[in-house]
This record gives sequence, C-alpha cells and structure tokens, in this order.
Amino acid sequence: MPLTRKIGYVDLSGGNIKISPIPEAMRRLYLGGRGLDIYLLYNHVKPGCDPMGPDNVVTVSAGLLGGSMAPAAARCHSGAKSPLTYGVGSCNMGGFFAPELTFAGFHHLLFTGKAEKPVYLWVHDGEVELRDAQHLWGKDAFETQKLIREELGDEEIQIACIGPAGENLVRYANIRTGLKNAGGRSGVGCIWGSKNLKAVAARGTMEVSNRYPLEALDYA
Repeated sequence: MPLTRKIGYVDLSGGNIKISPIPEAMRRLYLGGRGLDIYLLYNHVKPGCDPMGPDNVVTVSAGLLGGSMAPAAARCHSGAKSPLTYGVGSCNMGGFFAPELTFAGFHHLLFTGKAEKPVYLWVHDGEVELRDAQHLWGKDAFETQKLIREELGDEEIQIACIGPAGENLVRYANIRTGLKNAGGRSGVGCIWGSKNLKAVAARGTMEVSNRYPLEALDYA
C-alpha cells in the first residue's frame, strides 16, 4: 500500500511549499481521497470566506489506492468552498493524473492564498515546484497540456488544468485531465482560476508496492 505518500502544502501568495507525511491517525480516521480532502477543507477554510477570495483553499488528491489495480483507483478529487453553493464543493475525474501523482510521491496537495501571476505546479518524484504560467493563460485545456509536456520534455507527464472558463471565473468551470476527463461539479475550476492556478503537472517513478499482490487481486 502507498502509505508513505505525502501532503504538499502550497502557499500561492508567498510561493512557499511544505511537504509533510500523512499521520497514521489521520489515515485511520479519513483514509484518503475525498475523506481526507474534507478534513483538510474543514481545518483550512476560514468561516464566511469569499469562495473566490484568497482565504478559500483548493485540494487536489488521489485516493488511498491510487496507482494500484483496484477498481476506480485512478480517480482524482479536487475540493474547495463552492462558488455555486457556498458550501463544500467537490469534483471527481478519471484519467491517469491521480496514479501519476501517487507515483510522484503524493496523495494530497493543498493550495492556499493567491498567486500574483499565473502559475502551475510541477510535481516529480518527491519534489514540488511552482513555475510561471503566464504563457499558458488564455490557452484551452488541450493546448495547455501540450505546451507543458513540451516545456518539461516528457510526453508521459499527466496534467490537471483549467481553460479560459476557469481563468475568467465562470462559476461552473471544470478541471480537465487528458483529452476526455473532466471534474465538472461545484465550480472548483473557478476557484483554481481565482488563485491564478493554471495547472498541476505530475510525473513519477516511485513504485507502489503491495505486500499481498495476489490476494489483492481477489478483491479487485
């Protein structure tokens, strides 16, 4: 089980990044994925905050079984205070991004504040780096993914991103991964745009091991 995967805390306002292990007690209570996302939102969103203001936060996560052969283990989750309902907002999407995030060493990312200019996050084998995304602003989701892969020189990079709808704070804006997967509920893509967060790119080679792989197949 990939229980060594970590949380990356990204302060967009200051450009600071902190990487922390996920405590075992937190794992036992919330497992991962949406469960741990809700815990993070509850503890980091300031009561009464404007959903599109800097006091809102955004989570991006893989599930506890991300990168394994378990059914639906490739799902990715992103959460925030919704600009549509002003309550808990969450969206879920398929594709290859969540497994790649796991292979890169992370199960959860938490974004706070707001970047002064458009940025994207580059996650690779335990490292996390904010990069300039001004040249990507205004591009659609497909072009954005193409340009990031070209910039970083790796066609295997998996990317979650927003397009012009999120940039222009359309309250029902989606997050896209790959060519056909979208997180379309709760307007979380709008919150990415409000924080000048264009994309998260992930690439990893860290193995996901299972102590009992054959037995696990019986449950898959």
